[in-house]
Amino acid sequence: MARIHRRWSDPDRFDWTSRFLAERGLRRPAQWMMAILSLSTAMITAASLFALEVPSTPRHVLVAVFVCFAALMAAFWLIHWPTGRQSTVTMVAGIVLISAWSVAQPNPALAVLGATATTVTGGYVAFFHNLRLVAFNFCVATGTAAAASWKLGAETNPATALAAFSIILFLNASLPAAIAGATRALGTYAIRSDVDPLTGLLNRRGFTDVLLRRVEGGTPSADELVVAMVDLDAFKRLNDSKGHPAGDRALRAVGEVLRQKGPPDATVCRAGGEEFLIASIGCAEAIEDTVHRLCEHIAELPHPVTASVGLSTATLEELPQGDAIPLIDRLIDTADSAMYVAKRNGGNQVHRA
Repeated sequence: MARIHRRWSDPDRFDWTSRFLAERGLRRPAQWMMAILSLSTAMITAASLFALEVPSTPRHVLVAVFVCFAALMAAFWLIHWPTGRQSTVTMVAGIVLISAWSVAQPNPALAVLGATATTVTGGYVAFFHNLRLVAFNFCVATGTAAAASWKLGAETNPATALAAFSIILFLNASLPAAIAGATRALGTYAIRSDVDPLTGLLNRRGFTDVLLRRVEGGTPSADELVVAMVDLDAFKRLNDSKGHPAGDRALRAVGEVLRQKGPPDATVCRAGGEEFLIASIGCAEAIEDTVHRLCEHIAELPHPVTASVGLSTATLEELPQGDAIPLIDRLIDTADSAMYVAKRNGGNQVHRA
């Protein structure tokens, strides 16, 4: 029960899933998939209109309307990625309309066919949204399937109606459950793929992702973004003289120092090898003072290493709206160059670019 309650209380996953797709270059294929799905669903609905016993002219007008609607929906998906609210509203409307269309069908076979379309909406909300919306889809699907199967049973027999109802119910239970499980697995993979297994810090990809969300999260534009590149001095000598296990212990110890003694709310990652990255938003002078103290804390560790640190800064006003990644990358490169200046000057010091 506790697990079910926790899943029921989970926040909507649309924004997270959208970022996951975008970061891995999968958003465009997803747009094409949704465009094709929208087009196919609307075209099937349009084709079913030919079964209505209405004069040919009104029927052709209705078909033309559905074809135009299908084209507009496909174009919408290809040129626009919805917000979480837009997606939720569209899905709720779609679920209700599918149910209404199915219940309104005079042909029991078409009514049952329409009820199965709730499987598509169930799969979508299981992937992009939360358990509450999945439950809403399942309840609507159950009521729609019951109404459609009742019509089918009246025209055929109870066994056929029960079989149709069971199939629709099974599809609406199993497919969203499978997709929700796959989505949770993707979440676990994403978390693990963003974390350095040795130190428990973020890796470079996770660092960029977290920092991007922070700078786009409404931070005052008067603040500064400070990026520090930390490189351990004499680390190769430690590995060569005492072995890689000693080097690993030093990396873990330095990572803990950066996490515990770094600037408040800093984003910290192991960039690779003996290099670490720190990013913090606020007053550059205060952050620089904290970074200087980090060098002292690292030198006090029971490991024969010190740190050379390069700093680079930019005001948040410089960050372009909607795409801060190029500037973040430039700050990292500048901090890296400044770190090499500190190293050439003897190490165990901070150099600000």
